[in-house]
Amino acid sequence: MTSPTGKLGSLLLLFALILLISDISGNDETAFFQKISTTTTRPTTTTTTTTKQPVTQEKKCGLLNDKICVKRTECAETVRNIRKVIIDLGEPPKSICHYLETCCLPKDKLKVSINREHTAGSNQCGVTNVDGLYMTVKGGSLVTSFGEYPWVVAIFDVAAQFVCTGTLIAYNVVLTTASCVAAEQQLIARAGEWDLMTENEPVAHVNISVKKSIVHEKFDWESMEYNIALLILESAFDHLQYITPICLLGNDTEVFYEKCFITGWRSTRPLNQPSRNIVVKVEIAIDSGSCSLNSISTEICATANTNLAIYAKGAPLICPTDSSIYHIIGAWSTRTKGVIQFSDVRQFGPWIREKLEPDGIFI
Repeated sequence: MTSPTGKLGSLLLLFALILLISDISGNDETAFFQKISTTTTRPTTTTTTTTKQPVTQEKKCGLLNDKICVKRTECAETVRNIRKVIIDLGEPPKSICHYLETCCLPKDKLKVSINREHTAGSNQCGVTNVDGLYMTVKGGSLVTSFGEYPWVVAIFDVAAQFVCTGTLIAYNVVLTTASCVAAEQQLIARAGEWDLMTENEPVAHVNISVKKSIVHEKFDWESMEYNIALLILESAFDHLQYITPICLLGNDTEVFYEKCFITGWRSTRPLNQPSRNIVVKVEIAIDSGSCSLNSISTEICATANTNLAIYAKGAPLICPTDSSIYHIIGAWSTRTKGVIQFSDVRQFGPWIREKLEPDGIFI
């Protein structure tokens, strides 16, 4: 027989259970068991969570919002029947697309992108791609077309900050100025670059880490004499049509000094073009006199043939031969009161070859 005390205990337990259930809104079984589990000790388990990477959304465009922004070289409508896409930097934007993009019907988007064109192992140096590759640029002051001067290299630090311009003198060697890289630790050389502000070029640039930096042992921060450095890369760039070295000037090579120019990036972007930083070409007039009273100066003095403010650290001073083969004779060192001082690369040929020989590099 059940005692009255036992019955009372059972009734109290049933009443407490009813109160617990009624406290959970909507008879949510999950919430019910969660509430119960707050008083229950469970064994600890380790859970591995995989997070999906966000999917890049296509940018819609067009009057009916039925088109998408794609690279101009990836839309059948813009590349049909023409060998090169025309980019007019002077035109106002016609849509929300980037200036290297076009508003394209999804069905017209090309599924096959442009293949990188190899140069069949050619070791020819100092060759330009006249008017550039894949596209021709108009309307921009001093700007070049993509791949027009394939020896130009952008130098970055490990934080992906642009440091200065360099010049490819072999597929695994970049020449620049010591003032650009002397204080830097780890560096990255980027070839095939054109506009530093975008990834929308027809083909992608190539990054290779710097294995060893060689700064001239006589480099002087005050006088800027011997302002030259070599960057030996971890590996060589592929032989591509838009990535080829410049030539060093030999003793028996004659160049047209009245046709010299620089190619490279402005160290600071112009205020009127905050969204672009394109490789520029600036014609240079070389002074006949020396940069200093020192007759053994390692510098070339020159002025830029433009009224625009140009400052392009490390940019190569290039001069052509009568057969349009281009040679480097200087590297942008500094600029004072409108006069540009270039490190005289012509004087450093023996030093360059001496420093590269231990790594088995001969140019």
